Amino acid sequence: MPRYHKLGKMPHKRHTTFRKEDGNIHYEELFGTIGFDGMSSLLYHLHRPTQVKNIAEAYSIAPEIAVDKNLKSYMLKGFEAPKVADHLKSRISIMLNNDLNILLSAPTNLE
Repeated sequence: MPRYHKLGKMPHKRHTTFRKEDGNIHYEELFGTIGFDGMSSLLYHLHRPTQVKNIAEAYSIAPEIAVDKNLKSYMLKGFEAPKVADHLKSRISIMLNNDLNILLSAPTNLE
């Protein structure tokens, strides 16, 4: 049986429009540690919790296949991946086929 804890003002019913005193709406977020299963909290925010700060320029992340139909064995030295500050730009495709793409990443900025 779930236990409910209420802190502050709450709407009379869940998942409905909940307005602030100035007429704007509170933003709702369902937060849980196991997805939609298990204990969760329904949080109301003054500002959007997933608000986009900026949109950078798009670039291609399609892997470039260097050797076609290669049967040679390789030693994969994962700890020697080049270090790059950006999380997305640090990804390197080491093996791929039509179903799978294995990437290595060594980002230096861990924030």
